[in-house]
Amino acid sequence: MMTWMWTLIVLSWFFFFNACVAASLDICPLNSNDTVTTSSNITWAQAVDQPIRQLDGPSYLRPDIGGALVPWVYSIIILLVHIPVVIIRVVKWEAVQTWCLGATVFTIAITAQAFASTNFRSDKILTWTPLLLVIDAGSMAQVLFLVVEDYELLTRLRRAIMPPRAKPSEEPFLHDEEAGKSGDPDEGVFIAMRTVSPVASATAPTSSTHPPLFTSKPLYVALISSLLLISVFALQFLGLHHAVNAARQSAPSVSWCSPIFQPFGVAVLDGNCNVWPILQTFSKGVGCILIPGNQQMAWLKATVAGTGISIALELVDIGILATVHSGTRWRGVKMRRPWFTMFSGVAVLGLILVFGVVYSTILPPGISEKVWIVMDAGAVTVYEGELGTAGLRGAMIGWNDGVFQGWGNTYFGSWAV
Repeated sequence: MMTWMWTLIVLSWFFFFNACVAASLDICPLNSNDTVTTSSNITWAQAVDQPIRQLDGPSYLRPDIGGALVPWVYSIIILLVHIPVVIIRVVKWEAVQTWCLGATVFTIAITAQAFASTNFRSDKILTWTPLLLVIDAGSMAQVLFLVVEDYELLTRLRRAIMPPRAKPSEEPFLHDEEAGKSGDPDEGVFIAMRTVSPVASATAPTSSTHPPLFTSKPLYVALISSLLLISVFALQFLGLHHAVNAARQSAPSVSWCSPIFQPFGVAVLDGNCNVWPILQTFSKGVGCILIPGNQQMAWLKATVAGTGISIALELVDIGILATVHSGTRWRGVKMRRPWFTMFSGVAVLGLILVFGVVYSTILPPGISEKVWIVMDAGAVTVYEGELGTAGLRGAMIGWNDGVFQGWGNTYFGSWAV
């Protein structure tokens, strides 16, 4: 009697388990004769016939190399640095000249490194977007124009290169007062002599008001800021050119990775009935799938629009700095400041921070949390698993790997090939 009872219990669990398996995979219209992927010989009939096993727990899905936006913790640091600097630039800009130069050098270096490492690939736009440069363009223009004006660099440089020529005096230094009064050659000739003492110009800079031209800090600050401003514009135009070309194409495929996809994963079936072939990367300890890059396409379009608007605002600010009188004030605040790039730059940093937080807390569009993984380790096995977000760590891995990929073994280590 007990034997029959145990037999019935086991058979009940067996039929219940098979029903669960069928309910799990039967939600998708799979053709049992089709292969799971084009590169494998496993059919869906083989996969469905196997009992579905449960993975021990959920795992993460993270972006692959160059697939992440600036991590939000980096964005917070950049904002905390720039907001006080912007305020000081409005009130007493002289106090942050060197700081602005250093921050711009850093941003240019990171952007140029991202350009070189990603080679402007459309699937890595989140890493190489040049939108971060707008605030640095305004700061360099401000430093350049105000240093040149405060220290009269153009006037002094012109005088140093082309010394002024001596103008002929309106009155002769020597003249004959009696030459026309008498024709007597015996009469003496009186010569009047006049000495001219040089008078210092009230507007000419002197050593007491300005330091020596070629050995002073202002001249070199102006030269460096002008070179950095040109570099910012060059990077923006270069990024804009590649973003425009990429935005005209179809959405790129983007690689996302998880440790539960390896070592024997063949394909992933998600709750939306999408089948994603798994690309094994044993050296990284994860398997990766390619899904449509909807986020990347949106950022390509945002980069085109945002960079174009940024360049226009930068030119407007340069016009303000070049034409507005330095003494012009509004409610006690000097108006000769790059207002548009300062506020738009902070706004861009804020948006990147917000999207960085959002992207680290959601899965990419196109894949569900629940997935079924077809594995082939000599025998076909199907595992049911759950995917979660990789958080800040995943964003840091994706962004850092994208920026510094060009360093090769120096960054990845000796295992990289």
